[in-house]
Amino acid sequence: MKILDLIFPKKCVGCGKIGEYLCPNCKRTLQPHMEICPGCHRYSSDYATCVDCKSYGDFVLDWILIPFSYSWFLKKIVLKLKYYHKRDVVDFLIDRVCLAIYANHTLNSKIEKWNVVVSWIPSHWHRRYFVKWYNQSFLLAKNLAKKLNLQYWEFLKKIKKTKSQATLDREWRLKNLKNAFDFKNESALENVQTIILVDDVTTTWSTMNEVAKFIKSKYPKVCIRGVVLCRKVGQ
Repeated sequence: MKILDLIFPKKCVGCGKIGEYLCPNCKRTLQPHMEICPGCHRYSSDYATCVDCKSYGDFVLDWILIPFSYSWFLKKIVLKLKYYHKRDVVDFLIDRVCLAIYANHTLNSKIEKWNVVVSWIPSHWHRRYFVKWYNQSFLLAKNLAKKLNLQYWEFLKKIKKTKSQATLDREWRLKNLKNAFDFKNESALENVQTIILVDDVTTTWSTMNEVAKFIKSKYPKVCIRGVVLCRKVGQ
């Protein structure tokens, strides 16, 4: 046991029991997210973007895996990572994501056969080094890549200091992200077939979709599949 665990023991955010951020009983109450198309939110097997959204919409992500619904105690766990620098939460969260990936036959087959790499949603340098000191999406992506035995690459950088997406409606989220990204390691994309793009929480998928659109503007044949911890509904 780590010294910090003795001084500041982990407590279940559901019931307060000491030992884990979610005790075995509270883990059973985690609600899986139904399989939906990320574009229109209708049912879609394996979370794939439906034919209509691919053909007529502005949604370019091929698929987004969403292991869990945004329950109040999962929210508390994510907030520990996102705003309170509880980096040891990452292992717990990614273990759950890996279970969802192992259960998804479509993604499993691609990981085995294709050139798949893991990447993440970049944050602006000011936010990373002067506000939060780290990027939680990077921590999740790095941990996921190691557990799946995949490479992880930083393809993009965020060049525009934007407002928090959580404070904006869908229309302003899109305006907020306009011209926000640029390539950091473009040459690394030349032989990539599939990117697993990682983020923590999504509401409208606007950030992840804008990143995917930017990549596909130069590399349209790259398949981009998103992975998020949970989806927040209602904004």
